[in-house]
Amino acid sequence: MKSFFLHDSLVIRFISMLGLAGLILTVSWLLSYHLLPEGILRGRTAAAVLAGDEAAASFSAEFARIFLLNLFMLTAIVLASRLIEVGGFPLGYLPPLLLSGIYAIVLGTNSFSIPLPRPIAPSLVIFSRSGIYEIAAYVLAAVSTPGIQTHRFKRLVPPDSEPILPRPSFLKNVSPPGMLLAIVMLLLANAYEASRIMLISAGGS
Repeated sequence: MKSFFLHDSLVIRFISMLGLAGLILTVSWLLSYHLLPEGILRGRTAAAVLAGDEAAASFSAEFARIFLLNLFMLTAIVLASRLIEVGGFPLGYLPPLLLSGIYAIVLGTNSFSIPLPRPIAPSLVIFSRSGIYEIAAYVLAAVSTPGIQTHRFKRLVPPDSEPILPRPSFLKNVSPPGMLLAIVMLLLANAYEASRIMLISAGGS
């Protein structure tokens, strides 16, 4: 399986990672919907705190707020990949998987900053939500940065790592088409999310 996640082909890396993220999301969504209380994560995630619990005054302001938050996360994923390799994998592979689980819990417990009338039951309705496309963009950004790690993790206690020599080139190992497509995906998903938020705040359905 490791060979698929680290394959030379960007497409194979993306499909493999997206499949794992989808599995984590599905299982977490099922468990949270049936087992966790409603609103358990509302206002408790970093994104929720930064975004606030009220819509912006206009679509453009709401879109800018959402996009900047997501662009920050995408940048953090790339920087994590640059920082260190753990078990042969870039550290940047981990955040999209964690975010898949967190987003699933938000869905299953209606923990949105601006709550819906009820939690969302696991279904194909996920494809009408912007979050799934944001996660896909995170995954694409992660797998577009193969071989850029500058250090290799050795042990947790005591913490230790070693430099990777020769030092990998950042620009030469980043996939420009992958990163560009990830940003475009974020732009589209965030525009859709902003439009839905403005509709909900205006009392629409």
